Amino acid sequence: MQSLEGRVAIITGASAGIGAAAARALAGVGMQVVLGARRRERLAAVADAVRAAGGTAEVVVTDLRDEAQVEALIGTAVGRFGRIDALVNNAAMSTLRTVADGRTDEWRAILETNLLGTLMACRAALRHMLPQHRGDILNVTSASAHEAWPYLAVYAASKAAIHTLSRGLRAEVAGSGVRVMTLEVHNVMGTDFASNFEPALLPAAIQRWEELGLLTRESPMLHPNDAARAIVFQLSQPDPASIHHLTLRSRAN
Repeated sequence: MQSLEGRVAIITGASAGIGAAAARALAGVGMQVVLGARRRERLAAVADAVRAAGGTAEVVVTDLRDEAQVEALIGTAVGRFGRIDALVNNAAMSTLRTVADGRTDEWRAILETNLLGTLMACRAALRHMLPQHRGDILNVTSASAHEAWPYLAVYAASKAAIHTLSRGLRAEVAGSGVRVMTLEVHNVMGTDFASNFEPALLPAAIQRWEELGLLTRESPMLHPNDAARAIVFQLSQPDPASIHHLTLRSRAN
C-alpha cells in the first residue's frame, strides 16, 4: 500500500453519508481534502470534524448541475494546493417512482447530477491530471447498475452509464498515467439517498425488491465507513496497480 500522506483529494457529495465518511477517512491517512456538496452548513460540519482530528479540509458549495460551480470546485483545489491527486465522484440523487409515473423534472435532476455532473468533474480534473501524468478518478456506482430495480430504473440507468463511462475513460487515459476506478455499493445506511423518496411508495418498492431477491431485509446494512475504507484501499494501491472495479455488499445481499 502506498502512502497517501500530503496528497490532495476532491470529494463530491461530501456533506453526508459515504462522501462525509470518505472525507474523514482520507484525511485520517494524511490527504488534504476538498469537499463539495450543496449544503453549506453540513459541509462545514464535516470540515470542522476533519480539522478537529488534525486534518486539512476546504469547503466549496457545489451543485453538480451547475458547470460553473463544478469548475470552481476543481479550481479551488488547484488554487489552494497546487494540484489534484484524486477525484472521488460520490454525489448522486434519486427519486422513487415507476417509469410510467415518471416526472421529467425528476429525471433531468437525476441525470444531470449523477451523470452530467460526474462528466464535468472528470473533464475539469483531467485538465490538471493529464499534464502531471498521474491522478486517480474513483466513481462510486451502485449494484442497481447491473440489476433490475423497479421504482429506481432511472437512477440505475445513471449508475450503469457511470460504470460504462468509467471503462471508456480508463481506456482513454490509462496510458497517460491516470487511473480510473469504480466502487459499487449496495444498501448503505446513514446516507441521504432516500431523502427524495415518497414514503407512501416505499413499502411497495421494498416488497417488490424482496420478491425479486434484490434486497434481504434481515441482512445487516453497510455503514458509510465501510465504503470509505474501500475508497482508501483503492487509492492506496501502488502504481501501476489498479483495482478497476470493486463491489461492496453485506454478506447476505
